[in-house]
Amino acid sequence: MLYVLFFVITLVFNWQKFGKNRKAFLSSLVDAKDASHREMILNHHFHVFILEVFLAQIVAHVISERAFAIGFLGLGLFYLGLLFFGFFFYRFFIKHLERLTSLSLWESLKSHMIRELRVSLALVMLPIFTYSIMNLTFQDGVYEDWGSLWFVGMLVNILFVSVVTVICTVIIMLRLIPNREITEPEYLDLINKKLALINMPHLRVRWIETDIKNAFVVGLKILRFSNQTMFIGKKLRDMLTMEELDSVIAHELAHVANRHIHQRIIDLIKNFISIVIGVVIIMLTVFALSIVYWGEDVTFHSQLTTFLCVVGCAGWGVFNYALLFDGLRAHEFEADAYAVMKLGADFEAFQSALRKLSATDELPDYLKPRTTNKKKSWIGKVFSTHPELEERMSELKNKIDLGLPFNYYVSPAKKMRKALSSFVQWKIALPLSSALGFAVVMSAMHVHQGKNLVKFVQESSREKIIANPDVAKMINSRATPLSQTLMYHIVKKQDEKLIDHFLDAGADKGRTLVYLSQIKDEVLFKKYADKFITKISDEEYVRLLSKTAQSNFTPGYRYLVNGKRFEALRAPASTEK
Repeated sequence: MLYVLFFVITLVFNWQKFGKNRKAFLSSLVDAKDASHREMILNHHFHVFILEVFLAQIVAHVISERAFAIGFLGLGLFYLGLLFFGFFFYRFFIKHLERLTSLSLWESLKSHMIRELRVSLALVMLPIFTYSIMNLTFQDGVYEDWGSLWFVGMLVNILFVSVVTVICTVIIMLRLIPNREITEPEYLDLINKKLALINMPHLRVRWIETDIKNAFVVGLKILRFSNQTMFIGKKLRDMLTMEELDSVIAHELAHVANRHIHQRIIDLIKNFISIVIGVVIIMLTVFALSIVYWGEDVTFHSQLTTFLCVVGCAGWGVFNYALLFDGLRAHEFEADAYAVMKLGADFEAFQSALRKLSATDELPDYLKPRTTNKKKSWIGKVFSTHPELEERMSELKNKIDLGLPFNYYVSPAKKMRKALSSFVQWKIALPLSSALGFAVVMSAMHVHQGKNLVKFVQESSREKIIANPDVAKMINSRATPLSQTLMYHIVKKQDEKLIDHFLDAGADKGRTLVYLSQIKDEVLFKKYADKFITKISDEEYVRLLSKTAQSNFTPGYRYLVNGKRFEALRAPASTEK
């Protein structure tokens, strides 16, 4: 029932959206240049509708009792089911449009959508296939098979997943996406010239027989094995001149010549290593600083420490992810320059081709306001695989004018290193290093003094300890970040006069009670608990309860929970009830 409700909500939403854009949508169909243009408009509308229904059904599934029961593979199959169901349901909407526009739409759209469903099937199968391989290779077997070298095993698995995915991508695309061999002499001549320039005359190049307005290369070449294939959308034949098409082909072959697919796999592994090493360093740093700041009370701040670790690790992951995308954009800059500077593509033709490929002229009127002059946000730019058109052209022109190499690119990482190197000059580095050195020396002196005082307290008599003024000054200090305060060693001597003296000298009362619980002297603990239990804060009292329980000091813990302070601590909760 819940699924039906969300399905109806989606239908109502889409009908309302159609009513709002009705005039522009119908005029787009009537004014379309040909049947192919109308098919493109309706096909886009159909897939938007299916996606919205799919998202609505996911919401219904998440809030149902069977949430996440069908898994990733189940969701993929569910999406395919929606495609086929929507294919037949959509015909009623098309019949309504035929009555409104007096156009014949369904028959041509039906054959067009059947072809496009094959493309959709391929796009759905790819992530499912990738997920299945990853699930197979990243199971617990990696720890059992590799033991202490599990990290190496994980890298091998990543390499295996990446290579198999790239190889199988070509197979899936060749089988599921409508494509054919290029036989036209004029196009073969143009392509073969470029293949000769990169010394790969046998590279497979095929037309995509769908309305894909793009060209791309997939596959790998490893030693004598190669399944690299360049796919060219048939739209490019219709909308580009021969010079423009030549420049686009040169750009794609530049990716092949510079082994960008191989570099992306290597970058993925490097990114994984960087994330793992960075996460380890961040966690160790956060824990170390937590211990330095909170000392023996670090366990009481575990939630904040965990939160800082999660934020730091997530930030490091996002940063590395952004660098990975920057590498992808660097490949585009490099391919642009290689196509023009090495493969002889015409700069003006290449610029014109990119503008045509990014133009929205073929979009229906009701969609143009949403795309025209719409710039990417900074987040969109950071996590984009392709730079913006003007940025690409500016970078390419700059390389040509200044005579820079085609692969010249200053990455954000290099920019940061350059800024850091210019910042860390001797005028700044000297005071910073001096301050750091002074801090290290002072810390070392503090640790040395603290250790000497601990040894002095452990070996000296009551009179000598009281007579030493440094003990009173350092009574609440720790010799090292991991050690307890000097008062702990006073308490361990179990001398009441000594304890009273330093309590009067300013020793922390809450910590003193904790130390008394740790030495498990019931008489001393009860005596000082009666005296100071009402003078410590609720936080100190909770810490005392926890430490007493951790040290298995049962008499002391029973004494605390049976006391009035414990009842007072529980009073607000019982009052609320």
